[in-house]
Amino acid sequence: MRAICFIQETKEADLTMRQQQLVCRRALRKLLWRCKAELFAQAGTEQASLALRPGMANLLKLAACGQVDVLVVVDAGHLCCSRAELDGLLTTLLQYGVHTFGARDGNWIEPGGRCWMTLPGYDEEAFE
Repeated sequence: MRAICFIQETKEADLTMRQQQLVCRRALRKLLWRCKAELFAQAGTEQASLALRPGMANLLKLAACGQVDVLVVVDAGHLCCSRAELDGLLTTLLQYGVHTFGARDGNWIEPGGRCWMTLPGYDEEAFE
């Protein structure tokens, strides 16, 4: 799998950008997925629409070109957006065949809050 990691910094976050990056990288190593790119959105951008955040245009461009298979995030909550906005992003990515994976708990993140089983052999990522 070819993956892109998206890291969103917020002022009141439980994890720093570096900690989020480490959680995603551990998941990639564990699953033997290749990281195509890491996209970062700094604090202050979480109030903006997902489409206007740094890195989102690149993500959608790579998805449209078929250069990525999965978007890896810490979890849905770390995207800092409404359920409707999240569903819009997930639906757009799915149209390009890109699925979204939550590195912290090992679950696929799907539109409408649907949950698929955790990948076999995947233990939750806890930052230590």
